[in-house]
Amino acid sequence: MEINAAEFRRKCFTILDQVNSTHREVIITKRGRPIAKIVHVDQDNKKDPFLGALSGTGQTLEDLTKPVIDSTEWEID
Repeated sequence: MEINAAEFRRKCFTILDQVNSTHREVIITKRGRPIAKIVHVDQDNKKDPFLGALSGTGQTLEDLTKPVIDSTEWEID
């Protein structure tokens, strides 16, 4: 459903009830351009494909607090 901002302002609570009962999304436009989208909370639980996309795919092999390079290998000029 697409609605302009002025109409959304007038019918805000009715539209929110519709989103809640039918689990639809509502696109709010201003001057014909989309400015906001309202979705039911359950619809928005999809994972973002970029944030956390690789979560759980790696593993820690050693202690993360241990220095990577042994300090005795460095030479001072």
